Parts: sequence; C-alpha cells; structure tokens
Amino acid sequence: MRHKVFVSLVALLFLPVDAHAAKNFTVGGDRPVVVRVPAVSSKPAPLLIMLHSASTNGGHQERYMKLAPVAAAKGMIYIAPNGTINDKGRRTWNAAKSCCQGPTSTVDDVAYLQSLIDEIDQKVKVDRSKIYLIGHSNGAFMALKFACTTGQAAAVISLAGALDEDFTCAPAKPFSLMQIHGTADDVIKFSGGILNDHAYTSAEETVRRVKALGPIKATLWKIQDGSHSPVLPKNFAEKVLSFAEKG
Repeated sequence: MRHKVFVSLVALLFLPVDAHAAKNFTVGGDRPVVVRVPAVSSKPAPLLIMLHSASTNGGHQERYMKLAPVAAAKGMIYIAPNGTINDKGRRTWNAAKSCCQGPTSTVDDVAYLQSLIDEIDQKVKVDRSKIYLIGHSNGAFMALKFACTTGQAAAVISLAGALDEDFTCAPAKPFSLMQIHGTADDVIKFSGGILNDHAYTSAEETVRRVKALGPIKATLWKIQDGSHSPVLPKNFAEKVLSFAEKG
C-alpha cells in the first residue's frame, strides 16, 4: 500500500503544467492594481475596468458589485484600480468639476487609466474594441469622462454618475451606456443638481447626451426609491456585463 501511495505522489509531481492557466499580475507603478486574468478567454480578450466611489477603494467596490466571478466566467480581464487621496483626505478620481477631486487637483486619471490599458496589453493581449468601464458615483463620473474624452470605451455602466453640465462629451467613437440611478439618491440627485459649486446632469440628460453621439445603445435603469448605494439584485453583475457585451 505504501509503495502504491509513493508511486501516485511521484506521478503527481510529473503531471504536465497547463501553459494556459491564468496568472494574475500587477501593473500601475506607484498606483499598483492587480490584473485578474480569466482561466479561459479569447485572445485578445475583453477588458473590464471597475472604478470605485469617493472615499472607498477597488476592494470595497468589488464586495458591493461582485463582478469578479462573472467577469471571469465571461472571459474578461478585470481590474479595480484606486484613485488618489485628495486635499481633504478622501480617495477620489479627478473626474469632473462637480465630483470629486477638487478644483486644484492636477491628477490626470484619464492618462493613468490609459497607461493601465497599455501595460496590460503588453502582457496579455487586450481586445481594444471591447473595453468596458463600470463605476459608482465618483467612479461613474470617471468612467464617463474616460469614454467621452478617449473614444476607447465600448460600453459604460454608470451607477449614480453624471456629467458636468458644461462638459462636452465628444469621443471619436460612440459608446453604449447603461445609466443606473435611484430616484431617492440624495448625493447625486436623479434630477441633477449642484455639487462643489458646479452643476451636473440629470440621469435622463446623461443618457440623452450619450445617445446623441451615434447609433449605439443608451438606456436608463431607474431604481424607484433607490438610494445613492441601492440594494443590487443578485443578478446585477450578470445583467450589466451582458449589456456591455451586447451594447
């Protein structure tokens, strides 16, 4: 019996290694982020970028949205990077005048996100036609800013996000949008408002502006009586990532 067990253990040691097994890695230099690589994916593969709300971080946002398992099942590379600490000690994205870094910030988060995409693409090929961004609040403002200024996003899922009223969204390539917003949101109001002395768009106006960009899908998911951080349905990740794929 001992001889058989020994032979079995030796056999396990010499099992062939799967050259295609997923291996996560880190990019981002002094703002590091773990890149989650799916075990099975197309080559090049879609890339999902999740952007957290103000005063939180990527890990906190993942626990709220639970995107990782669904992204992996869909063969998407996935990152949840972090913003920088502003002059009020809050971790934020420099996304808009209204939300939330502050008027004196010189942080270029569009360039940072672009650098992450380029660095990931050097290690595992990214399908540049399938870059998806999902954000909450300040992160949603950032997702919209990146899509509007670079033209590199195929789809954006914005939860409680908006645009500055005086911001022109003019990407070289239009993108699909799912705008998710609670009607009882008292932070980023469904009907629009003013934050940091700057006006931001309503949920409906945000969708209208993106829809005007071209022949793409822009839709509003209105959560009746929903708060700024509404309770999400169990199939939230599946629903929004399926929209991104088909958008």
